[in-house]
Amino acid sequence: MYIIKTGILFSLAMSTGAALAQGADKAAKAAPAAAINPAQFDSSGNPMDSVIGGVSALDRTRPFKPGEKLVYFVNIKDGDKVRSPFRVAFVVSGMGISPVKAGAQEGTGHHHILIDTPMPVDIKKPLPFDAPGEYKNQRYKHFGGGETEAVLDLPVGKHTLRLLFADHTHVPYYVASNQITIEVISAAPRDDDKKADAGKAPAAKAPAAAAKK
Repeated sequence: MYIIKTGILFSLAMSTGAALAQGADKAAKAAPAAAINPAQFDSSGNPMDSVIGGVSALDRTRPFKPGEKLVYFVNIKDGDKVRSPFRVAFVVSGMGISPVKAGAQEGTGHHHILIDTPMPVDIKKPLPFDAPGEYKNQRYKHFGGGETEAVLDLPVGKHTLRLLFADHTHVPYYVASNQITIEVISAAPRDDDKKADAGKAPAAKAPAAAAKK
């Protein structure tokens, strides 16, 4: 009698387990397969940390790929101390250089140096020009002849410099160097300084001491 009851219970357990397994299999087939985002895996099939890929938001939104188009100073760096006037050399990679008079040339442009001034807010607007002969408040240096080096003459003190590449109409591309700060520790006398000094009245001489009697 005990053997018969045990056999019945075993049969019921097996039937129940089979039913549950069959139900789970039907539910799995009925459920939609999870979509696999290929961006979640690298070229080797390994999962990536970001579900949108391994590229930062900045690199996804800038118009040029990182490292593809660069401008930078060759012979000066942040923190340098110089005597004015001084030479600066600069390079662009990933684009060609053409003078303004060549007109529109795809993929080319010319250099500019921003002095003590921030990046322009409207990058679709042509860069302005300094007043002719400006010295103390220099802001924009244009190299429309296609120059890759120049001599800067700046007043004594600290100054910020940044390269900005632009087309033949002086409208900037999205290609600029990091801003650097240099310090002019001495500057050569200028003609206007000499004229100013010449126009000053000579200092009055101290009265001679009274002769002893």
